Amino acid sequence: MLLSRLRIPVLVLLYIGSSIAVQIPFNAPSSSASVTENASSRNVLITSEIDSFVEELLQRYNSSGLSVAVIRRNESYPTGWLTEFGSYGVAKADGSPVTPDTLFAIASNSKLFLSLSVGLLIENQTLAEERGEKLSWSSRAIDVFPQWGLMDKDMERLVNFQDMLSHRTGMPRHDQSGRPLEGGVLEMISKLRFLRPSAEVRETWQYNNLMYETLSYLPTLLLHEPYESYIAENLFKPLNMTASTYSVSEAEASGNLAHGYMRSMRDDGAGVDGTLIPAVPYFSRPGEEKIWAGAGGVITSARELSMWVAMLLGNGKHPFTNETVVPETLIKHVAEGVTVVDGAPAYAELSPVLYGAGQERYSYRGHEIIEHGGSNPGFQTQVARFPHDNLGIVVLSNDDEFGTRIYQILIRHIADRLFGLAPIDWKTRLDQKAAQTMAEGITAALPRPDAPTLPTHSILSLEGSQFMHPTYGMLVPCYFGPNVQRTSHGDCAGVLASPVTQQIVQTPFTQNSTLEDTLAIPTLIIPVKHFFATHIMLRHFDGNIFNGSILWSNWAVREDEGYHREEIDGDVITGFGDRFEVEWIDASESSEEGLAFKGDFWGKGKQAKAPGGTGKDSAEVWFAKV
Repeated sequence: MLLSRLRIPVLVLLYIGSSIAVQIPFNAPSSSASVTENASSRNVLITSEIDSFVEELLQRYNSSGLSVAVIRRNESYPTGWLTEFGSYGVAKADGSPVTPDTLFAIASNSKLFLSLSVGLLIENQTLAEERGEKLSWSSRAIDVFPQWGLMDKDMERLVNFQDMLSHRTGMPRHDQSGRPLEGGVLEMISKLRFLRPSAEVRETWQYNNLMYETLSYLPTLLLHEPYESYIAENLFKPLNMTASTYSVSEAEASGNLAHGYMRSMRDDGAGVDGTLIPAVPYFSRPGEEKIWAGAGGVITSARELSMWVAMLLGNGKHPFTNETVVPETLIKHVAEGVTVVDGAPAYAELSPVLYGAGQERYSYRGHEIIEHGGSNPGFQTQVARFPHDNLGIVVLSNDDEFGTRIYQILIRHIADRLFGLAPIDWKTRLDQKAAQTMAEGITAALPRPDAPTLPTHSILSLEGSQFMHPTYGMLVPCYFGPNVQRTSHGDCAGVLASPVTQQIVQTPFTQNSTLEDTLAIPTLIIPVKHFFATHIMLRHFDGNIFNGSILWSNWAVREDEGYHREEIDGDVITGFGDRFEVEWIDASESSEEGLAFKGDFWGKGKQAKAPGGTGKDSAEVWFAKV
């Protein structure tokens, strides 16, 4: 089921590179630090060689910007710590350069803040006395959250805090269920019971943001305090991370928030690069960010994360005052491996990877590393530390597509250099692996038959029908197809006439398709308002089977907020490369009519199980016709 796109020229960016060596006086907050700008050749951690290496990476991947912090603890330094920053490329559409204070969405690097907040609540003796019961890592969700419920009753009864933090509940990602809800996190928790699991409790590792979002409700439930203010008071404030925030409004008002760069219309499976565009404004709008705050809501800078990493390297103590910010027992607990992420690493230099609570743990060439990645639309980040080498590395990218590959390459290159190891060409290795993965995906995809079988009923009959899932919400398809004379149902006239839909439906189905061929394929466009999706496109494949794509566009937001009137670049459409399958189960084949979403739409772990079966039973997510 292979879709393809036309090759589109990629925008070329100019970039700049610089390094700053920073020594912070003892007992002084970071915002008042004494900063000395040195030539890169005099730097200890980020040298001129590193500068050149980063600049070559940005050129190689036509990348936008990068903010780097390297932190090392050594008693020979005046304060016991040396922190250096590297700032490269562009932060914004106007060409503003990246600086150590540029704000990035660090996405799932926010999970460690959540994990430590759970630990702090466990350690809170006053809270234990008030509740008459002490929380623990093995506290069961069903005993704490009144709204808790899961589809599998054994899972519902057994899942505890550690399971939720270590991604071993049995639940796949179900990321596309994320959407703004009037009842916020509380309503989200109450809807977990309608999500199908893909494994038994503690059977295998499966990344799941929803469990972190659930745990973010603990401060509200137990202390009547919003999660965001709890983190600010207990973690941001003690480390003087004054620019760090969960608020999109605050980040945008600061003027320091980077623009996330995305490759509009990119389709890896078809070999289409797309056009590199700064997605203006930030993908999440003010007021929508609270539900996923615990899983990925922190917005911060390399400078402030340098204090965070120094605290972690110091086992919870403030790097300059030596005061305890987080008890050492919590720092050690959240870093301890619990679940196996990767039992057979792809490279000999890496050990198996374990997951603790918001952190992965493994060894790189004999040096133990604790780290986590983060991915939000427009941003890719990594925060890593080598605990036995007193070394921390922060890499923040505003390149949605290649940021992950860049930070993997760069962190390993810096580690090789500082540990005196012979360098490994990770650029070539990771490029080859990505090319292999892409080739395997293309080979496995099935082309649409030359003479596809018609569905059991007219696809046009789906227009205006309502298909409901209690957690994912309502789907109302709009039909776009050949030679149909009819009046669009309800809001479909506006949906089909929008510039986004017109661009979506004209993207070629295969590399060799003409526009006429493409427009001849019956297609359903379903507008949605989810965190990471604005449209679902279903293109007819054969019989009652459709190719599905989850698409995200910022066109409507930009129209509402006046960006089009101001003629600011930034219209983006992404998601063509991620495909799944949808089967239309009609009333003639089953007692229940609906749409069965499958083909790893739900995002299961590699050791988890697909549903199997037929009809509704085959659905990872079942949208029943209302």
